[in-house]
Amino acid sequence: MSTENPSERRRELLDDFYAECDELLTALREGLSAWHSAGDNALPDRAVLDELFRHAHTLKGNSAIAGLRLSEELAHGMEDVFRAISKNQLEATTAIAETLEAGTQRLEHIIGAHRHHRALPEIQDLLATYRGLLGVPSPAKPSSASTPTPPAPMPPPNAATEANALATFVPARELDARGVNVGSIRKRLGELGPILQASPRILGPGSITFEFRLKVAVFPSDPGAWADDGVTWERIVPDRGEMADEAATSDPLSLTPSHLIRVDLARLDELMRITGELVIHRSRLEELFTQISAPPAGLREASIALHRSLREMRGAITRARLVPISELFTRIPYVVRDLMRDSAKKVRVVIEGGQTEIDKFLVERLKEPLLHLVRNAFAHGIEVPATRIAAGKPEEATLRLHAESDGDSVVIRVSDDGAGIDADAVATRAARQNLKLPPVLDARGLLDLICEPGFSTRDEADLASGRGVGMAVVAESVRHHGGTLALETTLGHGTTFTLRLPLSISITDAIIVGVGSERCAVPMGTVAEIIQTPSGSLRTINREEIVPYRDGLLPVRRLRTLFQQPPATDATSTILVITSDRGSAGLIVDRVIAQREIVMRPLTDPLLRIPGLSGATELGDGRPLLILDPAPLTDGAVRPVPVSAST
Repeated sequence: MSTENPSERRRELLDDFYAECDELLTALREGLSAWHSAGDNALPDRAVLDELFRHAHTLKGNSAIAGLRLSEELAHGMEDVFRAISKNQLEATTAIAETLEAGTQRLEHIIGAHRHHRALPEIQDLLATYRGLLGVPSPAKPSSASTPTPPAPMPPPNAATEANALATFVPARELDARGVNVGSIRKRLGELGPILQASPRILGPGSITFEFRLKVAVFPSDPGAWADDGVTWERIVPDRGEMADEAATSDPLSLTPSHLIRVDLARLDELMRITGELVIHRSRLEELFTQISAPPAGLREASIALHRSLREMRGAITRARLVPISELFTRIPYVVRDLMRDSAKKVRVVIEGGQTEIDKFLVERLKEPLLHLVRNAFAHGIEVPATRIAAGKPEEATLRLHAESDGDSVVIRVSDDGAGIDADAVATRAARQNLKLPPVLDARGLLDLICEPGFSTRDEADLASGRGVGMAVVAESVRHHGGTLALETTLGHGTTFTLRLPLSISITDAIIVGVGSERCAVPMGTVAEIIQTPSGSLRTINREEIVPYRDGLLPVRRLRTLFQQPPATDATSTILVITSDRGSAGLIVDRVIAQREIVMRPLTDPLLRIPGLSGATELGDGRPLLILDPAPLTDGAVRPVPVSAST
């Protein structure tokens, strides 16, 4: 169960909202300024006009999600004007550009006032102007915008009761023995209010303190208890000059929080690329160490320190790229709402684990696959209310989106309580379309069929589902990014699709294995353990090689056989136990060479993409190294079963 503070999470989401609004308003101002300077009757470039319309539309949608009604209404009015101009229903003049510039400035004031918990300005004058331009009569009743109130989702705290405070923590060995350290203190302070600044201060040799500047609604009433844990408190009261300066510069109000900076993802990609090259150079250094019989003193320690710093830098850059998956999930209720508008179905969307973090790169590329899964569930799984009531179900179906972290992976589940998948109907349909049926039509076989390009259980396409391309897109996208897709379904009760994806796809830990004279890399996230067993213990049952494993049997695949090499004659077999959502299996290799950080280079050329290979890398010696994708190599694996059940 997550222990995240909901109010803190809400504050973070609002910070993202303010930062994105800052970007959108800047883009609106730049576009309108270019239009205004072009003169009367100079229609802006079509691409510029489309951008202006898109910025206003995005601002309207973001404001609706944040519960900022005034900003939503004003952006909607501006959007209508942009639309009328693009359709040549309204003549483009500098006067109209000026009214839109005024709207942009008013939006900035509204959002800034919302952030600083101040009174929101009126918008009725601008809305009346836009209605007049469009020839739309004013509403008989005043808009809800005429009585601006703070948004309901996050009632603003009373700024007058907040007090700036300085907490100073002095670590000590006795405190550390009680579990009191800078991490635990930071967590306790964060529960009192947002930490605005945290910095260490070195007082002398071996002496350090940590200062935390924060805003608290109520000053701690038990300073003695805090002092026992090494923390002293001090009130910070700004002088009148500072307050006057702040008041003088508060119009327009700042939108982007001071602790946030918007960084283009391409810049983070460049940092990760440079880090990857450093990892390769460090691997080369490791190779050279093996060629030195007596390395100079301290050289090994320097290499270890370099390795540790590289891991820390990799982790820092990876964390900078991580964003809450709620960025992806929060769009789904609006998609389902649109689908229900053209259907008699009733669906409730439940979102779980929205705080789970994933690489921003993956978030952008998962939008389409997730949309296909949701539409697939709505079109093929969820029944109409009458059918659900007849089956003893509530008339409103539940579509559940769940995300959680699992080691270096993130697991996303899309489940519904609908009709499930009828295996016989799928098989009949597949045979009619001349598709090859799997030997066993279990969950894995069903998934392979419904992900076949061109396969569909419908003769007609509708708004919710296409004709046999949606699930193929999902499977291809997940596989392309080094993930796996699994299916669980029960006829009459529902279906669950499970996506397992790496948190980051650039640099990862891998096990270097050898097969004959070749070397390969296996991502560590897929390897549960490495075991060695006598080669004579391998048996063949129903043309399936198995080996005793714990209290059961483990199906195995020989990497030599997959690479079409002659079988090994070693007395002992080295087995990588591979786990996935489909089950467990063993991968027999000749030897395990090392554990290394590798830089993953995906194989994007269709002629080079082979099932079982996810990419390539190098260890600094200039020789390419294939990265294995164990899931296809161990395809058909089952979970270990008791020995007695197989004999």
